[in-house]
Amino acid sequence: MKKILISFFLLSAYFVGWAVRTTGSETDKSIEIRIENTLGIAMKNEVIELDWNSMAKSNSSVLASSFVVESTLTGEQLPYQIILDENHKPLQLLVQISIAPETILNIHIRKGTPEAYKIKTFGRMVPERKDDFAWENDLIAFRMYGPALQATGEISNGMDVWVKRTPEMIINKWYKLDDYHVDHGEGMDCYKVGPTLGAGGIAPYSNGKLSFSKNWSGYKVITTGNLRTVFELTYSSWLFNGKEITETKRITLNAGSQLNQVSVTYSANNLDTIPVAMGITKRPEKGVVTMNERSGYLAYWEPSSEKSGTIGIGLVIAENKGMSVVENHLVAFGKALNHRPFTYYQGACWDKAGVFLNEKDWEKYLSEFSMKLKTPLKISIN
Repeated sequence: MKKILISFFLLSAYFVGWAVRTTGSETDKSIEIRIENTLGIAMKNEVIELDWNSMAKSNSSVLASSFVVESTLTGEQLPYQIILDENHKPLQLLVQISIAPETILNIHIRKGTPEAYKIKTFGRMVPERKDDFAWENDLIAFRMYGPALQATGEISNGMDVWVKRTPEMIINKWYKLDDYHVDHGEGMDCYKVGPTLGAGGIAPYSNGKLSFSKNWSGYKVITTGNLRTVFELTYSSWLFNGKEITETKRITLNAGSQLNQVSVTYSANNLDTIPVAMGITKRPEKGVVTMNERSGYLAYWEPSSEKSGTIGIGLVIAENKGMSVVENHLVAFGKALNHRPFTYYQGACWDKAGVFLNEKDWEKYLSEFSMKLKTPLKISIN
């Protein structure tokens, strides 16, 4: 009887220990993430980047199969997108969050089946419209012109804007209908680019002159998904100050953002640095211009149109070298290093979308965007 009691005690202890280990193991099967906003401004629908390797070190088993990202406080699922490297291995996890001023948000990743996320970004080359490259998110759309258009004699490396007031993806629909210069309730193409930098293009600059490239000559889609679209445009060589120069633009657009990240790499013989100007076409009619060199943003509230409304164009350049008016462009100056990416942000808004109703609203957005670049969210993975 004594041996039986001892055996029962040992067996009970084993199962209790197993239960504790199992419960602890199940509890530990999540990745905890702490996000701190130290600024006094709210961040709405912000897309954050989480390093995949850091998360794998925390708990690789969670990432090995289907998983969900949730708010620890509410249990609400958050949209996410996995970014792969060139070898198709996970590199980053993008998550869209909203966080109040000067607060901490805790989220966790656990095994589970994610909800169906709405597609909020898209981009593609459009061969049916003379090789445009068009891209969009849930707020705004853009395009740049390609080689087939150049072959007709129409040359422009400027940024074009398509304004919209629907969160739906409209590029394919509008090209198919081929009537996008008319607003049918979703928005329209009413922005004029021509042989200019348009809504925030970039060009080498010297002796008071902009050195324009021609239309893009090659493209590569890096990723397009529910939270981010990334692509590259390459440009054939041209002469800048007697030197042959080439250009590659990598453009990134996140869901919920009015602005693109534009990362430009110039390659030139016998040039260590390339002075550049990022420009916005200035209209002959009266608009509202704000050049804030100290905060690093340039805002242009275009002349209003009774038919088309008003478009706001903006640039954010953290390390600008001054701002001015050059060749009928509102420009911010910068200095790019040869073979090194030079990064700035450009974008647009439309008053008929109902969010930015005047120049003050648009200037506030650009000012806060600049603040967020200088003081990013603090993220820790546990």
